[in-house]
Amino acid sequence: MTLADFRWARWPVPLLLGLPFGLLVGAYVWLALEHHTLSLWQVIVHESGRYTLGQTVFFFRHFLREIPLDVAMGVFGAAAVATADPAPRRRPARAGAAALFAGGLVVIAFACAAGEEGWREAFRDMLQFRTRDDDAVYGAHWNFHLLSTLWFGAAAPAAAALWAGRGGLVRSSGPARTLLAVAWGWVALLTVTFGVQAEAFTSARYIGHQAREILTHGLITLPLTIGLLRLATGLRSQSGTTAAPVERPGPVLQVLVWLAVAGIPIFLLVAFRGADFAATAQMQSGLAGVVAAHVFEHVLDMALVVLVGLAAIGAVSVPAPPAGAGAAAGSTT
Repeated sequence: MTLADFRWARWPVPLLLGLPFGLLVGAYVWLALEHHTLSLWQVIVHESGRYTLGQTVFFFRHFLREIPLDVAMGVFGAAAVATADPAPRRRPARAGAAALFAGGLVVIAFACAAGEEGWREAFRDMLQFRTRDDDAVYGAHWNFHLLSTLWFGAAAPAAAALWAGRGGLVRSSGPARTLLAVAWGWVALLTVTFGVQAEAFTSARYIGHQAREILTHGLITLPLTIGLLRLATGLRSQSGTTAAPVERPGPVLQVLVWLAVAGIPIFLLVAFRGADFAATAQMQSGLAGVVAAHVFEHVLDMALVVLVGLAAIGAVSVPAPPAGAGAAAGSTT
């Protein structure tokens, strides 16, 4: 594969993949400077002051809490790619294997968490009881991520359309519409199941956490997922095919999407403006632990989001005809 293979239409795949990895490197450097060592694996870096970098990356109890959110983000990413590029594309190689790996990751995480705290507590993590180890309230974890998940669902198709050079939002159709319906249906189910707490909009602790989630997933998980899905589904337009004409969603839907993309971060910023930062996070490891270590706390989530996205887009993709098929068919009489 040459550098030219990474150029398809206007998709800036090198940037989409380079930005997340660059931020991960930057986060590591920040932590290294904070702790005066390049060897961080056994160094306590987590904001709680309890976990090393290795334990933060493989924080399986935290990962269990994030699984419902990761599934939503993965399907949102797949829907975004399928919407922004409705032309025929190849089915991701081993999309079924991606689903198996995703399932295997969940099983391993549950087994490890159950080994640490018992299977009942592991189930409580999956059922959104905890955001911190010492704080268990039904539905709390979902509410700590409510606005950030809604933001991701709105931002994914908007970002994909922008990166695809579509000049604005694109109307979903066919498989993309199915994926979008599944993603929003899943979010609705989670909301009904775990409820909506007023603290998601009024508590500085909830608001600060959701702001961190948007920073982490907006700058790393979103471009990483869309870039890898675009790479997996083929970067070059297929010979003998033409892209479907761009259709725009209705003006009301466009306004709602852009209000969510811009309005949710603005709301969180305004609401957080007068808050005591130290009261919104665990500050035992300083600012680097709150911001930089938080990135590594979501490494397993990023992997699951990508795997779910690959499985989802593979489930609805119709393989494009092989290169040259159109020309060969036109030459027969």
